[in-house]
Amino acid sequence: MTRKLKILLWYLLRPNLYAHLFRLLISKLLPSQAKQNHTMEESQQLCSSVSTNTEEAIKKLTGQTNLTPTNQLFTNHFENAQKIQNKCPVDMGGAGNLDLLYWCAEYLKASKVIETGVAYGWSSMAILLSLVGRENSRLVSTDMPYPDRNNAEYVGCVVPDEIRNDWKIMRGPDRQSLPKSIDMLESIDMCHYDSDKSYQGRMWAYPKLWESLRPGGFFISDDIGDNMAFFDFAKKIACKPIIVEKDKKYMGIIVKSA
Repeated sequence: MTRKLKILLWYLLRPNLYAHLFRLLISKLLPSQAKQNHTMEESQQLCSSVSTNTEEAIKKLTGQTNLTPTNQLFTNHFENAQKIQNKCPVDMGGAGNLDLLYWCAEYLKASKVIETGVAYGWSSMAILLSLVGRENSRLVSTDMPYPDRNNAEYVGCVVPDEIRNDWKIMRGPDRQSLPKSIDMLESIDMCHYDSDKSYQGRMWAYPKLWESLRPGGFFISDDIGDNMAFFDFAKKIACKPIIVEKDKKYMGIIVKSA
């Protein structure tokens, strides 16, 4: 059986995901939407022309310099997490910009955070390591399993048990789980978008996260070089973003003004 047929069967066995499957099919079949999803070259060029490194981005956002990398602050957690990932039978991608996420949460003294997309849970761990010990703190994460990888049981596997009390994972596609996540927290200090990378998916989720973000909060999105959604959204809300390059991938950050 081909990969596409396996994915289709996976969805057909889950009626609660039929609406999500329909949106996926539409995004691939309609020419206008397909074109929006494939503006990578334009976005990559724009990212490359304005991007900065992690250290400079943190300085712009927080005014802080010479900060200790998170893998040195939490050596045991990171070493154990890497061992867990190495043993995981499912490939779920890389770790992302953990230093930026941690130090942004620290600067904001964040207590309410939403992230979309979990995978191994590296970004979740970085955020939780900042939230832990902060009164009434909560990270709510949404996650849609990979249909062709059977990865559901491994989602978030690198996050240590001792920092999971402040964490809630909402299973399912963003359009089902993100509104529930926002309702749980109402106003948030920071968000980290790393789920549906399509143009349509981003342009649906971005406004909802932005609306729930408190003044002064940080709106962060991964892999913005995939298409022009992040730049189109920044233009729509008339905000100048900070673009960060790490390992040839781009992250975008927007600070919500008071």
